[in-house]
Amino acid sequence: MSARTTHGSRPETGRSAVTGAKGFVGRHLVASLRQAGQSVVELSRASGFDLLADDLPAGDFSVLYHLAARTFVPAAWENPVDFHLVNAHGTLRMLEQCRQRGIPMVYVSAYIYGSPEALPIPETAPVRLNNPYGYSKFAGEEACRFYAEMFGVSVSIFRLFNVYGPGQDRHFLIPEIMGQVGDPDVPEIVLKDLAPKRDYVHVSDVVDALLLGRSLKGLNTFNVGSGASISVGGIVEAIRTVAGSTKPYRAVGERRPNEVMDVVADISALLETGHWRPRVSFEDGIRELWKTEFQ
Repeated sequence: MSARTTHGSRPETGRSAVTGAKGFVGRHLVASLRQAGQSVVELSRASGFDLLADDLPAGDFSVLYHLAARTFVPAAWENPVDFHLVNAHGTLRMLEQCRQRGIPMVYVSAYIYGSPEALPIPETAPVRLNNPYGYSKFAGEEACRFYAEMFGVSVSIFRLFNVYGPGQDRHFLIPEIMGQVGDPDVPEIVLKDLAPKRDYVHVSDVVDALLLGRSLKGLNTFNVGSGASISVGGIVEAIRTVAGSTKPYRAVGERRPNEVMDVVADISALLETGHWRPRVSFEDGIRELWKTEFQ
């Protein structure tokens, strides 16, 4: 699988449609589009949009950003059929809308490489699906490839690594740690495992990548990460530093089944476009997040 096929430029005019507009990344994307003067139609369950039943609203659109999906890996293990229905068939329905209207899609995918053979991980690395969520998102990718190759729909696929930033739900790791650090009633920070390492990328850098996708033609696939990894223990240390905290921390020694111990994205394909690079360092991102949401 090549990281990119053909691409060129498209005019950045007209309305943008965003599914999953009320989600974590979706809210940031909508805000960025509007700040740039774009007209945006927000589509989400909160606004009554059903990915499995509804079509795009009437009118012209220049691009569809498809972010809507069932997420959260533990929930996917409990209901894999529903995850596949929403994330695969729902994506297929949106691709058909793009085909009928002659507009491109920007598709938000996920980490699909399982335990990698080597680091950093390029887009050409073997796909190793190790949970139902990843399986459903890759099925969406396959639909994207089919519509690009068979129907000529321009699709840019963005495989997000670990995204963090303002407004993220508290059950994700970084907000969870910050909550424990900042809560005076919590005597020590308790986590399951301090060893696993992940590639964390700030949500503003993710939005910049997605905005690039609207100007690409053909079929494109990109990793979106920072190009470096940090362990759970390293995250705790970084947060304690910005918080000025000496609160002790420990792990209970609980390792998840099929745990991947280190993940680093090869982001060279995205860098080679000449229009994107990660701008927010992990240290700066943690400092700003602590100041705005937890201080």
